[in-house]
Amino acid sequence: MKYAKIISSGMYVPQKVMTNAEFEKLTMFTIDPYFSDVIGINHRHVSEDWETPTYMAAEAAKKALARVGMKPEEVDLIIVGTDTPESVSPPDAPRVQYLIGAHKAEPLAFNVNASCANGALMLDIAARYIAMGDYKNVLVIGTYAMTKFLSWKYSWEALFSDGAGALLLTSSDEPGYIGSVARADGSWWQNWGIYMGAGTMNLAGFERGLHKLDLRAAYPSTVNEEGWPMLINRLMEKYSITKDEIGMIFFTQVRKKTIEKVMEILGLPVERAHMIMHKYGYTGSACVYMAYDDAFDEGKIEELKGKVVIFLTSGVGYQQVATAFRM
Repeated sequence: MKYAKIISSGMYVPQKVMTNAEFEKLTMFTIDPYFSDVIGINHRHVSEDWETPTYMAAEAAKKALARVGMKPEEVDLIIVGTDTPESVSPPDAPRVQYLIGAHKAEPLAFNVNASCANGALMLDIAARYIAMGDYKNVLVIGTYAMTKFLSWKYSWEALFSDGAGALLLTSSDEPGYIGSVARADGSWWQNWGIYMGAGTMNLAGFERGLHKLDLRAAYPSTVNEEGWPMLINRLMEKYSITKDEIGMIFFTQVRKKTIEKVMEILGLPVERAHMIMHKYGYTGSACVYMAYDDAFDEGKIEELKGKVVIFLTSGVGYQQVATAFRM
């Protein structure tokens, strides 16, 4: 049996920055100081028209490959996760395959969409493909261009940034990938999303604003405050992981205070949860890979050899996925 190991990472961040003051001027809303303190965001990165979801994904992937000197044609599988795709169809992944120069080798390339839960889910999918022996080198890429779907007239839109993150996995004789747990509850499907689709792709749909992100009813913070510890404990029990073995947890970077509270509930030091929302804002499908890459740049990944790293991601709909790797 083969195991998936994470061997590299990369990210792409748009250069354009929108400060809170600029957001307030654009939207005519004043950002409550609570927002920066509780959410942890004081600016956002906004992609230009030419910085498309596939462009950002490809740039992050190129950096991950370059870091370990791997050629694009050595990649056997490319998985792109996003809920802000470049088009409804075709999927982004084949375009990313072409942009990184891997198309001549014709690796399989496909999209997944579990909204912002994509990060942990893609790692689980990639690891299972590797375990079956079908593929050796797999790129998983989260890309997020949510500012392109904003109306710029609501205070809650201050949350969102754009960017992309990529992880490169390869086949190994030792873990690597340990396993995953997940849960979903579709009764929340109507709360938050971009609801343009089959049956609404018409003038009436555009007039209703269905092509823009719509917050119809906020998710209570308890969804993650209760769900995340539940999944971590389930993961630990299922795979006999002890708290002492956990070196780092990469959570969906949506709310700083929630991450701090969850770490307190788990009885783990908050330093074991690497956070980046203060640097990059909230980048959805890309955020946990960007957090991993940021931790690598800070020298933290090197210190985790032999430890367990957990990716725990949540997305509207809703779904939550926790995936564990031994470094």
